Amino acid sequence: MTDEPVRMPALALLAHRELMLLLVANSFVTAGSGMRGAVNAFQVYQITGDARLLGLTFLIQGLPSLVIGLFGGTLADVMDRRLLLRFAVGAQIVIALGLAWLTGTDRIEVWHIYVATFVGAGLQSLASPAQQALVPATVPGAELMNAMALLSAGGQAAMLLGPILGGALLDFSGAAIAYLVDALLILPALLALALLRIRDEPARRQVKLNLESIFEGLVFVFRTRVLLAFLLLDTVTMVIGYYPAMMPVIAKDVLAVGATGLGALLAAPAVGALLGFVGVLLLGNIRRKGAVIVAVSVAHGIVLAAFAWTPWFPASWLLAATLGFLDSLSVSVRITCFQQLAPEALRGRVMSVLFIAAVSANALGGATLGLATAWVGPQMALAAGGLIAAAFSVVVGLSWKSVRTFRL
Repeated sequence: MTDEPVRMPALALLAHRELMLLLVANSFVTAGSGMRGAVNAFQVYQITGDARLLGLTFLIQGLPSLVIGLFGGTLADVMDRRLLLRFAVGAQIVIALGLAWLTGTDRIEVWHIYVATFVGAGLQSLASPAQQALVPATVPGAELMNAMALLSAGGQAAMLLGPILGGALLDFSGAAIAYLVDALLILPALLALALLRIRDEPARRQVKLNLESIFEGLVFVFRTRVLLAFLLLDTVTMVIGYYPAMMPVIAKDVLAVGATGLGALLAAPAVGALLGFVGVLLLGNIRRKGAVIVAVSVAHGIVLAAFAWTPWFPASWLLAATLGFLDSLSVSVRITCFQQLAPEALRGRVMSVLFIAAVSANALGGATLGLATAWVGPQMALAAGGLIAAAFSVVVGLSWKSVRTFRL
C-alpha cells in the first residue's frame, strides 16, 4: 500500500444527500450550543467572579458522559439512530427556553445554569455516538476522512457564529434574548433530521441491550492499541490544556476585551478549524495517520504555551485560531480511524468511548484549569499545561513505534 494521500474532489461530497443533511443538523445544533455555552460561562463568571466556579461548569458538563455515555453508544447500536438524534436535539430547545425564561424574569441562579448544563450534556451523550455512527453510511470509504473534515468544519463554522452572536447579544440585548435565539437555531436541525433516509443495518438488530454489550465498545478500544494511544494523547492534552474553559478569564482579566471580545476569542479556533478542513482536502486521505496525530499533539502544546503569555488581543486571536487548526486535523484523523476500525454493529459503542473520553477530558480540564488559575493565574496555568502536554506527546511518539508508524 502506498503512503501517497488519496485525493478526492472536494465538491464530490456535495452529491451525498444524507451527509449534507447531517451537516446542516450538526451545524445548527453546534451554533446554538456554542452560543449557549458562551452565555453560560459569562453569566457564571459575572454572577460569582470565581474562576473555580467557572471551571466547575465544565466539570458538570462532563459528568453525564461518564454516567450514560456507554449506554448512549449501546442505544445507537440497538435502536434507530435517527430517532435517537431527533429526540436529543429537540429536547435542547426546551433547555434553551427554560434558561430564557429564568433570565428574563430575573430568577436565574448559578445552580440553574449547572442543571441546564448537566441535562444538555446528557442529551449530547445520546446524540453524538448516533450521529458519528451514521456518517460511514453516507459516503464511500475513500471519502470518509473528507466527510469527517467537512462535518468538523461545519461544526467549527457554527462555533464561529455561535460565540460571536452570543457575545454580541449579551452586550446589546441581554442573555434572555441570546437563549431565545439559541432555541430558534435548533429548529432547522430538527427539520434536516426529519428528512434523513439512511437505512438501518440488519447486523445491528442482533445487538442486545445488556451489561456485556454496553462494555463491548470499551473492550474493543483497549484491545486496539493504536486507538487507545490516540485516546491517551487527546485526553492528556485536554485535561491539562483545555483553553476554552479559561477564555472568559483571559478576555476579562488579561486582555480586557469584554463580552464581544470573548465571543471573538471563542470563535477564533473555529476559523482555524475551517482552514484545517481545507488542509485535509488538499492533503487527501493521509495514510500515515499515526505520525500526524503525534506531530499535531506536540505542536498544540507549544502553541498553547505561546497563547498563554501573549498580552495582545490580535496575537492571542491568531494563536487561538492556530489551536483550532491543529484540533481540526487531529479530530478528522482520529475519528476516521475509530470509524474505519470499528465493525458496523459495534460502531455506536466505539464512538461513544471516543465521545466519553473527549467530553470527560474537557470537563476535567476545565475544573483543573479553574483550580490552577486560582493558584497561579491563567497564564501560568495554560503555559504549564501546554508544555507538559507537548512533552508527553514527544515521549509517546518516540517510545511507541506502532503509533507513530500507524497507517490506514
